[in-house]
Amino acid sequence: MKQFIVIALLVVILFFSGCAKKADIREHPDTGLQEAESQQPEQNVETAANDSAEETTAPGTEPKRIPCSRNFSPTLSSGPYYEGPLFDAHFHMPQLVDFSKLMGERYESHSANPVTDPVLHKDVGLEKILCAFEKENVRGAIGFTIGAEEALEETLSAAESANKETEGKIKLFLMPSNFEAARLDEIQKNNPDLFKGYGETAFYVIEQKGENPDDQRFLDIYEVAGRHGLIVMIHPDGRQESSIENALQKNPNVKFIFHGPEIEDSIPGIIERHPNAYYSIDTILIRVPPSPGGVLYTTNSKENFISEFTQNYDIMMDRAVDEWKAKIEKHPDRYMWGTDRAHKWTYDEEVSVLLEEFSRDFIAELDPSAQEKFAYKNAEKLLQE
Repeated sequence: MKQFIVIALLVVILFFSGCAKKADIREHPDTGLQEAESQQPEQNVETAANDSAEETTAPGTEPKRIPCSRNFSPTLSSGPYYEGPLFDAHFHMPQLVDFSKLMGERYESHSANPVTDPVLHKDVGLEKILCAFEKENVRGAIGFTIGAEEALEETLSAAESANKETEGKIKLFLMPSNFEAARLDEIQKNNPDLFKGYGETAFYVIEQKGENPDDQRFLDIYEVAGRHGLIVMIHPDGRQESSIENALQKNPNVKFIFHGPEIEDSIPGIIERHPNAYYSIDTILIRVPPSPGGVLYTTNSKENFISEFTQNYDIMMDRAVDEWKAKIEKHPDRYMWGTDRAHKWTYDEEVSVLLEEFSRDFIAELDPSAQEKFAYKNAEKLLQE
């Protein structure tokens, strides 16, 4: 009987001991049973991670853009190099509105350069442009954006979105050749902070219709610009110096920025005589003699540009210094740096590093008192006045 009782007690003890071990197995993370239970499909783990990420992101907010950076690593010259900030005073925005869909064949008249295909926003996003600016230490830019009377609502909406996306780093200029003065006045009254200026008005294209910078319809536009404190940007055609000076004289309260090879020989005298005249030295800074055009536009692809650029770097630098150093130093408050990027491949990283190296190399050749003014201060001051 006693043996029976002992055996019974042992059975009970063993029974409860086994239950306790099973409980330990379920609760302990290092047991085989726990591992077996944790071997669920991987998508459950990913879902949990995603759920966790969503919980840590504040509702209604977008993820912050990862900062872009790279070290300035020149390869074509021993320097010295200007190391400070830059401000691009001549930058063509990717086309913010697809006029080809809205206007059909008529959209070509609104292109910055009708002989080239317009670069659309969807092809070169503003995020990519801002990233390039960060890499190059470009504090901002004057950005020319194409507009159209026939697509005015879309033009204004796209410009407003671009201002928000670029956080004000790109100061938009509305290309106004399609607009009459009365409409521009209305646009500015209803959208006072949307645009900082009008232009680029390319008279080397408009000239085909026999128009000049001092024609009355353009004088009316300058008058609107003066009332609203806007800057006017013009690319003159050849032999338009007297027309330009007439426009400057009739609008002394309007600041005018000019650029382009057609006016470069006359610009020092124009700047001497007119305190409201400024000049951006952009694509024509980088050119191979005797060509009057910048390599950015005398080549038709990234590969051709890189080849032409690298083979002629020293020649181009010597020419740039010979042509512009003395002029800039004589009027250091009136000249500005820029790039004149417009084609899709000109926004490419491989092109950017070359443009930056040449620009910083050239600026270092200027008198130290003129370097920062040319690089960024003149443009920023002009936009703030």
